[in-house]
Amino acid sequence: MTGSDALREEIYRLAAAAEADPETTSNLKSLAVQLWDFDEFTVEDLEDILRDEWRTRGLPFNDNVEI
Repeated sequence: MTGSDALREEIYRLAAAAEADPETTSNLKSLAVQLWDFDEFTVEDLEDILRDEWRTRGLPFNDNVEI
């Protein structure tokens, strides 16, 4: 499994958890920082990937949070 595959699986897992509790608004910046162990990506790259997955699933997210 490549780093990209592992990242994709982790993002799918996070998105599935968010779908299970649709009242929760995810802080994508915080999630991106938690995923930063995938060091071939910047936090901004991870945020973009998360944002795309959340939008695809129609999930609510907070994109304007400071860490």
